[in-house]
Amino acid sequence: MRTVASADPVDSPVSLAEGEAGQDASDAELLRLVAGGSEAAFAALWARSGAAVYSVCRRILVDQDSAEDAAQEAFVRIWRNAKQFDPRRGSAAAWMYTIARNAALNLSRIRHPVPQETPADTHHDADPAERFWLETSLARLSEGERTALELAYFEDLTHGQVAQRLDLPLGTVKARIRRALERLADFAEEDE
Repeated sequence: MRTVASADPVDSPVSLAEGEAGQDASDAELLRLVAGGSEAAFAALWARSGAAVYSVCRRILVDQDSAEDAAQEAFVRIWRNAKQFDPRRGSAAAWMYTIARNAALNLSRIRHPVPQETPADTHHDADPAERFWLETSLARLSEGERTALELAYFEDLTHGQVAQRLDLPLGTVKARIRRALERLADFAEEDE
């Protein structure tokens, strides 16, 4: 196997073993070949992106063993789901890094689960003035914005989990959280 150096190691071309493709392949092309079951393309993808995927996992998971487990899980998912990659929706690197990030977050939740119920006074050590400002600002938000924001930030749910809990489309949840954060920022500027 021959590798051609590039400024961006993630998108650098790579030649597969003779008889496999016989030409330089981008990450998107490698994923297409992996979707067809090519072990050589998968090995090339691993060689090219393994360190970067591990790095994404290591930033989320502090210990090396957990990061290695998450990186391995990410590549298992890449192998199984390569057919789902759509180059019109983004780069192959972004798709793989998203899978790595999600694998690391899932492993983090499994090994360090978030309590299902949080006490009502979880922020008791916060400055009373700041807590008062936050509570009054949250009260100024619409009920939908406030609920989505509280689930995402105080209950540490992903946007997808918030959408499931509220039985709303994911886009609606994301828009409500974004609007809520923008309004809180506006409230903060008003108070300065």
